[in-house]
Amino acid sequence: MQQFKSNNHDYNMFMKFRFPLKDVTITVTEQKTQVSFPLYADNWNQINQNEFALEVEGVAWFYAKNGNYIEICPYEKYNQHTLELYLNGSIYGAILHQRMILPLHGSSFNYNGNGIMICGESGVGKSSITASFSLNGAAFLTDDITPVLFTDNKPLIWAMSDRIKLWADSLQQLKQEKNGLHQINAETEKFFFPMIHDKGETHSLHQVFVLAIHDHLEVKFQEIRGIEKFTALRNEIYRSQYLLAMPECEPAYFNQITCISREISVIKVLRPKDITIEQFYFCLQKFILKKINRNIPPSRLSQLFYKNA
Repeated sequence: MQQFKSNNHDYNMFMKFRFPLKDVTITVTEQKTQVSFPLYADNWNQINQNEFALEVEGVAWFYAKNGNYIEICPYEKYNQHTLELYLNGSIYGAILHQRMILPLHGSSFNYNGNGIMICGESGVGKSSITASFSLNGAAFLTDDITPVLFTDNKPLIWAMSDRIKLWADSLQQLKQEKNGLHQINAETEKFFFPMIHDKGETHSLHQVFVLAIHDHLEVKFQEIRGIEKFTALRNEIYRSQYLLAMPECEPAYFNQITCISREISVIKVLRPKDITIEQFYFCLQKFILKKINRNIPPSRLSQLFYKNA
């Protein structure tokens, strides 16, 4: 939790918000700062390479600049947890883009010393399966946005999350209580769930799983290769539409995604719509163990698999 000075006398002199990056100055203000010379603008966004503005009706006007500065102009009767949802989502993504740090739309964990990222469209189960692994011994790293750093052209997950967003149904399946958790907003049964975390550390990235839902009863795994592998990773850039107005990011990200493609495996995972979190956990665990821990005896792998039955 960070503490930020407010220029708005109608609010508390100091307001507290969660934000992953400690070197970003955040100011609460009464005025809406506009983006100068936006390369893209619509009813909600104004964007150029170094500036970003977002209006969320009933919540706030946000302005981000140079990867190190944020202004928040909250609207009357705003909900702080909803405000933090956007601050730690779209605004965090814009700050990372301004720094040209590649943000991928995925959650991640470290399992048996291997960095695993779970990608896919919203609602496909990224957070719930990440929580399941993390509650069963894996190290929790990120939720929803995964910044990727590079050392000697090797991709590293930058662990910057300390909580995860979960639906009430997911909490129930994971045998976790929702009482006492912060509800994101009154309209949805979605909650912030605190996690034991490795915040600020980096972990080598080994595998990316891209989840999708299909109409069959079994879980299917398909390794993606060649140019399709690059395309699959490119499609997972968080808020990639911002890049239409941030032309300096594209060449940098091209090189970074190329490096990732050379170093890791990318697997498309087709999962049944109604599979439980526990069933999916054991299917994915079995696949990961086969892929990265080939020295585990087949009998042990069978035990892990049939535990799902």
